[in-house]
Amino acid sequence: MSAIADAGGWRSAPLRTAELIRDPVAMMRGLAARHGPTFRLTLLDGPSVVTGDPAFVREIYAADGASLDAPNEIVAPLVGDGSIVLANGARHRRKRKMMAPPFHGARMRAYGGIIADATRRALDGLRAGDTVDVLAITQKLSLDVILRAAFGVCEGPRVAALHGAIARAVAGFPTWLMFAPVLHRPFGGVGPWARYQRAVADLGALLRDEIARARSAPEGSRDDVLSLLLSARDEDGAPMRDDELVDELRTLVIAGHETTATTLAWTLWELHRAPDALARLTDALGALGDDPAPEAFARVPLLAATCDEALRMHPIVPFFRRRVTRDTELAGHRLPAGTLLSPSVALTHYDPAIFEAPDTFRPERFLGRKYGPSEFMPFGGGARRCVGAAFATFELQVALGTWLTRHRFEAVDGAPLRLVMNGVTTRPSGRVRLRYRGAAA
Repeated sequence: MSAIADAGGWRSAPLRTAELIRDPVAMMRGLAARHGPTFRLTLLDGPSVVTGDPAFVREIYAADGASLDAPNEIVAPLVGDGSIVLANGARHRRKRKMMAPPFHGARMRAYGGIIADATRRALDGLRAGDTVDVLAITQKLSLDVILRAAFGVCEGPRVAALHGAIARAVAGFPTWLMFAPVLHRPFGGVGPWARYQRAVADLGALLRDEIARARSAPEGSRDDVLSLLLSARDEDGAPMRDDELVDELRTLVIAGHETTATTLAWTLWELHRAPDALARLTDALGALGDDPAPEAFARVPLLAATCDEALRMHPIVPFFRRRVTRDTELAGHRLPAGTLLSPSVALTHYDPAIFEAPDTFRPERFLGRKYGPSEFMPFGGGARRCVGAAFATFELQVALGTWLTRHRFEAVDGAPLRLVMNGVTTRPSGRVRLRYRGAAA
């Protein structure tokens, strides 16, 4: 049996947690340089076995549902107990089957017009010479997409209310609170946990109102995600309960818009720091004509490769988690029941044996080779790969294609950006700034 190096126990947990929050990629890579690709890491919420070894990762994903489940207690306050993120076994399979249809095939491609229109709206009113906060723009357009796709809502007081409630819920659950379950107490209605619970209650009330609106709409009058979820049935013919729907919608609007917005901002930042890559992609998009249909962007290999390279360099989730449910052996390691495993996206995506010159933005690497699911895993892997991965990828491609075919920007000097934890996911350490040059000729 292979021994697993220990990267520090409980005494180092506060420091390791702080390092993870500040720069998860640098922290994971630093520990791997000292201890190898697999090591034990103790954070404030407990110890786990972290691995960036593709062979070990492959076995973890292959064992999903057999001897492993998903211990996502730390994210339960964000997504709710009824979310697919927390489900295991038969419950997870039931939820996945019911939730998959809106995010695949023709139904997914039907959202292309919404994505392109949201991108155009987000960029309206820019003036040549303006320096813009790219992340603020991408957050606006991604939230616009998710509200219109999920609820068919695009403007008015309902949108404003949902915008505000989602923003308060996301801001109210920072990473330090996620890793400090001891603070998940009401404390008489004061403090960060109490404020967060009020934000979640406000968002839940708005989501229940949207569910009621969808239920009362004339049959066939809506084709949004919520309407499709309301019509979904499991093997026994049973629909989702309202409390399940609230938690699934909460997961969708919180995780769905924030992750796509961040990746789109990183992609634009990397492209405008690599003029040759930007020129090649602009030329490839130019071949589509002056006003390409949204689905045409999904057929541009270099555009897909560019999005994949941004996802590789800037993983939205730096590691995933599984819990061993029975004594088992994986990749030559004996693992007792209860062991937490953390397949590390941050390590596999920066492994030079897989990705040559991993610190260099090089989209073409995804044109010359197809990477396996234990090598490139921005959306997780195995039976628990993100159910919305195809939609997120499609949204990235349409939004980026629309942005680059209609507008021209240039890089702005500034401090280097790094990845920092932002609740469950990651984001840039500072403002992502570009200067607007004007509409595309």
